[in-house]
Amino acid sequence: MSTSAPEGTSQNEHILPLPNNRQLHYASAGNPASTVVILFFSGYFSVGSATTSSLPKALGEAHYIAPTIPGNGLTSSTSKGVPYHNNLCEYITALLDELHPADGSKGNAITQLWIGGGSYGTGPAQMLFGAPYAQFAYGARISGMLVAAPFSPFKQHKEYTKSLTWPDWWLPFRLVQRLLSTFMASRLKDLKGARSLLDMALFSKMDEPERRHLEAFARSNRGMSAEDFKKEMSESVLKCVVNWDGFLEGPDVLHSDWGFEPSQLDVDHRKAVLVVLSNSDDLGAGMGKWLVENYHKAVLKKFDGGHIAALYHWQELWTDLVHQAGHDNPDRGS
Repeated sequence: MSTSAPEGTSQNEHILPLPNNRQLHYASAGNPASTVVILFFSGYFSVGSATTSSLPKALGEAHYIAPTIPGNGLTSSTSKGVPYHNNLCEYITALLDELHPADGSKGNAITQLWIGGGSYGTGPAQMLFGAPYAQFAYGARISGMLVAAPFSPFKQHKEYTKSLTWPDWWLPFRLVQRLLSTFMASRLKDLKGARSLLDMALFSKMDEPERRHLEAFARSNRGMSAEDFKKEMSESVLKCVVNWDGFLEGPDVLHSDWGFEPSQLDVDHRKAVLVVLSNSDDLGAGMGKWLVENYHKAVLKKFDGGHIAALYHWQELWTDLVHQAGHDNPDRGS
């Protein structure tokens, strides 16, 4: 298989063909010849994106890969009858086989794999982190995992609703999602509609200090104004809802069997985990605290701000995770 750039997208976006007329969309940045790889999954209403500013300085000349999760954007939906975590492992194994084959045929077989996710993307990140190595062989190369504004596996965390300000959103069987998707589809037809959604969910809830944090982050990390950064996020929303399947299956995924239980992971799976929370996040702190209590080597870090507050501390967080994992001088690969 070989990758191609989807029409009308940036140069760092690619499509990986998969068997049975399926495909995986992803973005990448950094050094593709590196043996140090970062996999990061973004949240609801987004697609994988990557820029040079995405690269954690603590990991040197790494290769940063941001897959678009199944059912979002140009990535094919979850295969019917296949558990979500199995489908995910299949897609990501195919991606890493293509970009960093374990047989060394490209000279860049992975020596360190760092997993990360934000919001809903923390679910897929954890599924790969905890997957049996017989199913996801690249998991043996995982050095650590960063989860920001995380979800817990609802099947094990029975009291997850106690921290949510809007628990009904995550009812199983897609009851609420079907109603919402019909309502939202009529409004997410253009950039204005996408921006309205983000204003309602994120930007209108920011206090003045967080607005300054966002402006500083956009300027220093992306070389743009906060307004342009918001426009970029709005464009990601529109790219995501080319396919609504990912949105519809969200609650079912969170309620499903993730393929493992965090507290029961064997010694080989007990890698460093950094859990990041923020004080004003609508998700609350309950799920993140549950993760810290159930992953054996988890550390909690908390900031002021709302749902995307971890973004403003991106470099700091990866530096902390690298230190936590004992890789202060990582193999930078070449």
